[in-house]
Amino acid sequence: MDIFSVNRMPRRGFLVLIGGAEDKKDDKVVLRRVVNLNSAKSVAVIPTASEYPAGLADKYTIAFKEIGVEEVSILDIRRRDEADTPENFEKINKADMIFFTGGDQVKLVSTLSGTSLLSRMRERHNDGVTIAGTSAGAAAASNPLLFDGDYAGLVKGSVNFGKGFGFLEGVAIDTHFVHRGRIGRLAQFLCSGFGSKGIGIGEDTAIIISSDNIFEVVGKGIVTVVSTEDCSFNNFNAISDNQPIVLDGIRVGFMQTGALFDMNKWRVSDSGKVNHFSPLHAEVAAMVNV
Repeated sequence: MDIFSVNRMPRRGFLVLIGGAEDKKDDKVVLRRVVNLNSAKSVAVIPTASEYPAGLADKYTIAFKEIGVEEVSILDIRRRDEADTPENFEKINKADMIFFTGGDQVKLVSTLSGTSLLSRMRERHNDGVTIAGTSAGAAAASNPLLFDGDYAGLVKGSVNFGKGFGFLEGVAIDTHFVHRGRIGRLAQFLCSGFGSKGIGIGEDTAIIISSDNIFEVVGKGIVTVVSTEDCSFNNFNAISDNQPIVLDGIRVGFMQTGALFDMNKWRVSDSGKVNHFSPLHAEVAAMVNV
């Protein structure tokens, strides 16, 4: 039985993490696949992370409607005290999918963490509802939460982290990974001792995580998986802030659309065979050591 079959009743819903800049106008490969996971007819969009929530909400409303979603509800939550309202609970209770947009992940987490509304989202996710996020929305879904550092990532002290929503625990998620040069940012966090596994997701690309922590890659870009568990050299604890970090022996994997990855074993699943439910074909599912 395929782990991504819509006929399978998961213990919890799918978690979809998108690397940002996903196509919202043309083929909409990533968004279409997300909607089709559970044939979502009602989507709740949360643009809290954005500086322009109304405009971004309109873009997703149009995109989801063009895919065939019947009802798109917007939770325009800009302050913490706006979260726990009867109207917002009604929208979450009706949703087949809950979608967090991009923007500022710190703003998103600080606004919603600890609210009863977020607790209700967790309950719905555990009952089978899909949780999806793009860019900041994807970063916020994991715990830990990374921010700052981009191109200066391999300079000690340039990267910050905090507590995310925790829909995915113990794996750091970074987005716009190749386009914004974030390999150093993720590597610095992982060598700091606060975590050892991370995933970098390219633009217009997503990972679809099943209830048993196996994910499929969908979209046009590359997904990078990083582990520092067997790192052979790491000077992080021996240097001061603003000094360059030197690493050796980290384990890195590169995957493209259709590849399956087992996060429990931290390796390509099923020998990297293509999942025939994927709309595109896998071309690469290679693990390398650097």
